[in-house]
Amino acid sequence: MKTLLTHRIFGGCGILMALLLAACQSNTSKDDLTFYSVEAQENLKEPPLDSADTDDVFAQLHAQEERKLDVKVDMEFVKSDNEQKTKVCKLINDQLIELLLKQSSDQPIEEALTQYIETAKKEFHSDNIANIYYDHLKGSAEHGMKGVINYRLVEDTFMGGAHPCQLTTILRFNTQTGEFIPLDEVFSTIHQHALQDTLLHKLMADNGVRTLQGLQKKGFLEMSDMFVSNNFALRDDSIEFYYNEYDIAPYAYGPTTICLSYDQVKDLVNEKYKQ
Repeated sequence: MKTLLTHRIFGGCGILMALLLAACQSNTSKDDLTFYSVEAQENLKEPPLDSADTDDVFAQLHAQEERKLDVKVDMEFVKSDNEQKTKVCKLINDQLIELLLKQSSDQPIEEALTQYIETAKKEFHSDNIANIYYDHLKGSAEHGMKGVINYRLVEDTFMGGAHPCQLTTILRFNTQTGEFIPLDEVFSTIHQHALQDTLLHKLMADNGVRTLQGLQKKGFLEMSDMFVSNNFALRDDSIEFYYNEYDIAPYAYGPTTICLSYDQVKDLVNEKYKQ
């Protein structure tokens, strides 16, 4: 009897472990996609410009300084050991090349990165505004809600002017089809006005105020109205709306992130994206 009971206990544990393993495998197979990095970089140093070559005051002030170019691209791309997902990976990677690097996807990924750098070099040589020119791109992918990959590209640039600029672009892709997920697919047009109000009230709550005037006193929305950002990520637990510098606040404030739980948008989000 004791042996039979022991067998039943271990048998029950075995079934439980099998169920847990199956659940983990199912969770992995929901996208079956992993990420890998590709990098390219170029550094150039050139003699100072002759100040007579340009009418730009900023360039004239720095005319005796050595000119430097620093371009770096470090981006993650998608891959899979599942042959059925090969087309999905290629479609996502092609869109990353075309939408973010503005290059043709007919070429290999490594060549697309190299071509991006060559384009930056041409701009550097044709534009005498900045003696120090840098452009750093960092692209990273992450698994979001079921069936979604969020992709975030952060670009740090300086091409002359008062200060550097940082611009973040967030894209979303369907892991089953590889297709880009636009805002209208997640929130229908008729619901986006209400979503705008929801974002505004969440921004108020995050900053401890109850009115638009209160927000404006803190520096937000002084020069612009609230809007629904196309820069958003469908995360596991919430939807992150990302606003770059100057979008809704001054440069000194940096970027602004507003996160809404799926429960907060349950009456606004399209059925497919309800959690």
